[in-house]
Amino acid sequence: MNDPIFVTFEPGEDGFRASVPMGQLDALGKHPELALKEASNIYQDSVIRMRLLLAEMDVLKTKRSPIPARKVWELGDAVVTLTGDLGQKSMELDSLYDHLVRDLGMNEKRLGTVITFRRHLPKQEFIPEALGWSQCEKSARKVAESLTQAHQVPSIV
Repeated sequence: MNDPIFVTFEPGEDGFRASVPMGQLDALGKHPELALKEASNIYQDSVIRMRLLLAEMDVLKTKRSPIPARKVWELGDAVVTLTGDLGQKSMELDSLYDHLVRDLGMNEKRLGTVITFRRHLPKQEFIPEALGWSQCEKSARKVAESLTQAHQVPSIV
């Protein structure tokens, strides 16, 4: 497998602009401008999706309604999907947290908790619909692992 191409994104008036180190430009192939445009589209679509999810959570906070753990899982899944989509293009986001903190206006610790919850919980269906994020946030990894373990089918020996 080839080494990943480290890509960064800078916000602009008409969306995000992707760039890679000069030493990795050749790795993008014959048409690097197309590869960078595609990466920009992937990143922009992901950021839009994440911003919409955060806006939905903000509405719930304003109404003093509990934020469903499933909604937070969706946010984490958007991050996992972003890294996977870029990975399919042999690209890796240079400093994932820095980019998302900047572009989502999210606290780095909160972002890390959301990503940890998603990475340790492979399926949203494992989360009870009534489970609120406040019940998961302080020990997101333990809760995620517990929910995953509860859905494991025991092997027959």
